[in-house]
Amino acid sequence: MVDPSLYQGDAPELDIQMDMDEDEDEDEVASNISADSDALELRAEVERFDLQQEAFVARQRAEASGLPYQHPPPRRAGGPGRRKAKPRKSTGPRKAAKLPPDIQFRMSLANEAFQQKDYDKTIAHLSEIIRINSEVFNAWMLLSTVHETLGSREQAIWCRISAAHLTPRDVPQWISTAEYALECLEDLDDGTPEKDEVLQRAYACYTQALETDRANITARTGRADVIMMQGNASKALAEYQKALNYRPWNIRTVRNIADVALDVKDRRKGADIARRAYRRLVDHLQEGGTFEAEEGWFEWSDLRIYLEFFTILEQWQEGAQELKEISRWLLGRRAETYWDQWLDDDREWDIHDDRRVAVPEFEPARFPPESYGKGLPVDLRAKLCVYRSKLYLEYESNLHLQLLDPTREEDFMDFPDCLKDIAVALLDRGRAEEAIRYLDLYRHIAMTTGEITLDADFSVCQGRYHMGRGEKAAAEECFIAAIEEDEDHIEARVQLANMYEGEEMQEGREEAFLLVREAMNLEARRGEGGIGRRRGPYGPRKPREGKPRPRRPRDPNKKSNYVPRRLINAEKRRQQELEMTVEAAKNFRRLQEVQDRALAGDEHAKGDWMKAAKELVDDFRSYKQFYPWEKYIKFLGYAANVQGQAAVPARNMKLAAMEERLRQNLAPIEGQEHMVRLPVKFPSEHRGIAFDTWLDIFLNYAFTLVRAGQHREAYVVCHAARDSVVWTSSETTFLIHVAWASCAVYAGDEETCVAIARYFMRDYMPGTDSYRMFSAMCRVCQTPVSWYTSGPAQKFILRQIKTMDNIVMRKDNNNNNTAAAAATTTNNERDGRKEDPDIALDVALLAIYGHILFTTTSYTYALSYFARAASLDPSNPLINLSTGLAYVHYALKRQATNRQYLLTQGFAFLFRYYHDRLDNARASFTEEEGDAVDDNKNNNAAAQRQEAHFNIARAYSLIGLGNLAIEYYTKVLEEPGTGADGRGMMGDEDLKVEAAFNVRTLCYLLGDVEGAGAVAGKWLVLE
Repeated sequence: MVDPSLYQGDAPELDIQMDMDEDEDEDEVASNISADSDALELRAEVERFDLQQEAFVARQRAEASGLPYQHPPPRRAGGPGRRKAKPRKSTGPRKAAKLPPDIQFRMSLANEAFQQKDYDKTIAHLSEIIRINSEVFNAWMLLSTVHETLGSREQAIWCRISAAHLTPRDVPQWISTAEYALECLEDLDDGTPEKDEVLQRAYACYTQALETDRANITARTGRADVIMMQGNASKALAEYQKALNYRPWNIRTVRNIADVALDVKDRRKGADIARRAYRRLVDHLQEGGTFEAEEGWFEWSDLRIYLEFFTILEQWQEGAQELKEISRWLLGRRAETYWDQWLDDDREWDIHDDRRVAVPEFEPARFPPESYGKGLPVDLRAKLCVYRSKLYLEYESNLHLQLLDPTREEDFMDFPDCLKDIAVALLDRGRAEEAIRYLDLYRHIAMTTGEITLDADFSVCQGRYHMGRGEKAAAEECFIAAIEEDEDHIEARVQLANMYEGEEMQEGREEAFLLVREAMNLEARRGEGGIGRRRGPYGPRKPREGKPRPRRPRDPNKKSNYVPRRLINAEKRRQQELEMTVEAAKNFRRLQEVQDRALAGDEHAKGDWMKAAKELVDDFRSYKQFYPWEKYIKFLGYAANVQGQAAVPARNMKLAAMEERLRQNLAPIEGQEHMVRLPVKFPSEHRGIAFDTWLDIFLNYAFTLVRAGQHREAYVVCHAARDSVVWTSSETTFLIHVAWASCAVYAGDEETCVAIARYFMRDYMPGTDSYRMFSAMCRVCQTPVSWYTSGPAQKFILRQIKTMDNIVMRKDNNNNNTAAAAATTTNNERDGRKEDPDIALDVALLAIYGHILFTTTSYTYALSYFARAASLDPSNPLINLSTGLAYVHYALKRQATNRQYLLTQGFAFLFRYYHDRLDNARASFTEEEGDAVDDNKNNNAAAQRQEAHFNIARAYSLIGLGNLAIEYYTKVLEEPGTGADGRGMMGDEDLKVEAAFNVRTLCYLLGDVEGAGAVAGKWLVLE
């Protein structure tokens, strides 16, 4: 095993050259080693200041006397009289110390055992060496080799890291360790913890190397590669830029910048950085008259990559100029700079000299004909054709198209992707019939060679062709096929949204809005690791080299919230709905089959039940007719934004403009914002399942989620059930909120408990029961009372009290003034509220607010509300108990003015509570004498007495009167024992154990150790 202590720090390095023959040098080195680094730095600064001061004075004196100033001879910083210091060695790994004889002997035994393939014996020898001296580099490296041979690569990597820590300034060692850790990366799946851990180790190794040599290009680019594999494209781009600052002519670094610039969030910014890096390299190579750069040659492939950034930046004119200039340089005609004057003319790249001879500077025999039009690769000619089409230079574009003949299949075999570029340019100009010829050639090459695939980009091009011909149903199928092939395809969603936007029906505009929002979300998530670089006509690509790697299949468990719906092809739409219904019925049957086993505790059945329930819930939530428009787009992740601003950064202005236009068209008419959109005939079931059964699925799924520790997901399910227009009756709404409250209680979420209790107090059933429910829910949450006493809760309860006061006051006024009563009724009807004539001041509401103030130590304010509650119910034991405790606690505060008075008042209320509780118990017992013996009634009377005794005892303990407290605690212990069911008189909250514990504590405090032992032995012994 690897000792973790080896990684806690690095030993300090001191590169000092010592002469063992000179004692004085040894003393000097020893003093330098033991000297404090801060003191040495301060001494050097002082000496430097003295030298500057002396030089300034000498210069002033020389100028005053008219003599030329001469620099004084350099003086050693250590001051006169000190020996000249020997030059320090350059930074690097220290020389390994000679191993002791016993270590050398054990290493020889380990090497011999390794050669004999006795790996267990080798590990034993190496472990003994590391136990004796853990800083033996060769032992760790050999141990790493042994583990690698045995197939334990994890241990091998850790041994190499341990060895690297022994030579912390050895940059090649750190780099080799990082590369060794990355060798197994291809065998690991993306997103797994194992792969993340490997990347973190490699990152740490490269970082250690850069701490020693910040200019090391291998370590710098290696760390940038690791960052890119971790999914942080922006950080990787910054790292590559740092590497380029140290090696500006390194073509590998420039290519890395170009590669990572395509994956950053702001593609235009990344494209501009990569474009400038390539341009700087090209200028340097052209000035040197060579194509050879550091770590490679500038090739045609680099030009292709370079031109893609002009496409991203939509700089068509600049792109065409760069294409012609660099192509001319690569073909050996850099001297013909006069072609740069022909900005909108591409005669330089004609096959024949018919147009070139009209240029005065042109010399036909100077360069071979292959360096002109014949030497331009076909994909670059296609790129030049696209540029001219974007610039509306139709004549030049058509001349290029004549040379890009789709009947010549052999010309496009090396670069078939350029066929899609040409097709897209033709489709943009409305020339669909010409575009299909290039698309057909691409399909033919893909089907005959098998080296390319008919990807999502091809489907989009095919869909645009059908749109140009007015075949909307076929175009819809092509666009949806592109989204199914590549769920992150942006252009397919944009084209489908453009088609739906032109539809007359409201549903088409809604689908268009959802598609645009999905595209904007994908655009915003670009560069976060989830969405990679696109290939094809809508994204940069490199020339095809060899057979392409197969596309990774789409994860069936990872589904997008939004699935495009067919609006044009009615037959396909009905088929899609039928398939969804069949799938829902299958999930429902599966849910019913495993439900009994899941309730019995079968974990496998629980997993199957949750999976089927999730599919059903997601299917219900994806049905637009069951939710208001705002709630539906919120479920899809496109929450309503503020003042028309996009919820995600809108880097594509065309998408942002289209989204805003659709939003305005879909906005409800003023005054109808809260109208619920329902179908003409609202069904009684969905997918063959009754709505009551759907509600059971929702709530049971929420219960299962909260039991699995996913309370936030459970809240989302309850919220979705509440927002649906299906369950709007008071019974279903009540059931949903009760289930929601149960989930919050189970999760111990007091915030949600308070929020749901406010719903019951405000909307459902304002009254005593709802107020008691508020207190009960806060009581069962095993959390601090932060939300019970929070500002919003206090304000809400206070508003309830004020509302009740206003109603009571108006009722009193109405009894005296009939006219005022009529006016009040009119105002209430105008406000949409109806007053209940039976509403009066509620004792529970006043007591709750008093307890909230009591919990926040606002005793004086709490007493006023307890007094109001007592005026309504003077014989309520709880009010008297609360009032008494408020007086006692207030008396214990430092600001209490008359503590004796407060204590007297408090105990007066406490004993009123005490006597009322005993009278109730005595009355209950008297009633029982005439009836048959009932253990429950006896237990109830004894429980009331036990409660009264315990509370008085606690009050005496609170003020420090232990002798009086013990008297009442003893009465608690003297109450009858357990009931017939074996439980205490107060059920699970029997107070005898608490009373015995408090008696024991007070006996100890009062010095009665024997009494404390007796109480503990009788009442506190666990059986």
